[in-house]
Amino acid sequence: MPSQNNAGLQHQKRFAVTLVAMASIVANRIIAYDGTYATAAGGAKDAQGVSEFDAASGDAVSVVTDYSYLVECSAAIAFGDYIKPAVDGTGRAAVGTLADHCGRALGATTAAGQLVEMQIVRHVHA
Repeated sequence: MPSQNNAGLQHQKRFAVTLVAMASIVANRIIAYDGTYATAAGGAKDAQGVSEFDAASGDAVSVVTDYSYLVECSAAIAFGDYIKPAVDGTGRAAVGTLADHCGRALGATTAAGQLVEMQIVRHVHA
């Protein structure tokens, strides 16, 4: 999985917040402001960042909110693709659009379940 300027997986974590997980959370998933997986529903379900660790419901979980972090993909993603939360509600990354995204792929994947470095941006809805 080649990355922007590194043949291996990488990330550049600058900031993180601690949330209370309101459901079971898996590491490397896109997390919403309400402590569950992000969706395209907007509001509290918008993407705040990417989970660093697994967490049970009610536990504290660290969520990376600035620059980049590794996120699990729901399908193949190409370098430079816009990224949004997958529609299946798992918090995995899917290919987004200019009008609907929460990040940008700084690497590439070829199949679901692989990790890609995502540059984290404010969730955009047109």
